[in-house]
Amino acid sequence: MNFNSRDPGSASAEEVAKYWRLPSARAARELARKVGVRHIGGRYAWYSIWAVEGLAPPPRSRWGELKLPHCTADDVADILGESPRSARRRGLAKPDASFPDPIPLRKKPMLWRRVQLRAWQAGLPVPHYKRASMTTALSPNASRLRKKKTVCNSFDPWAAVRSAACGND
Repeated sequence: MNFNSRDPGSASAEEVAKYWRLPSARAARELARKVGVRHIGGRYAWYSIWAVEGLAPPPRSRWGELKLPHCTADDVADILGESPRSARRRGLAKPDASFPDPIPLRKKPMLWRRVQLRAWQAGLPVPHYKRASMTTALSPNASRLRKKKTVCNSFDPWAAVRSAACGND
């Protein structure tokens, strides 16, 4: 990885499929389209992938660890030596407060960041990443101030007709 670059680059559909643990590049393209990750020249920018996962743009020192493929419940079960069902329950119920949260990309299958799981398993502090602001997740129209509808207090010749049509005499 080139640390002199200003951005982390982009990933092909195959790389995104491996990263999100999807069965094919087509599934990766469909999920990217569904969650709003745009592709440019068949490649997906890492910044937009991380933004969909709820992360703010990370510092350059974290790019390598954030590009590692995510872990599914089966992977978590192998790491922890328990069943996949127990791994899913651990993600939902969180009996241990230090256990990393699943990624809020989709509900099934649940995904975790590999670096966070490794740190938790080793008993090290779990790395936390800065979350993106919720105002950036809103549509551009929602962030604009809405104009209040002006109320006209002048005479309305059709008010009586509308009132009669509604049955409000």
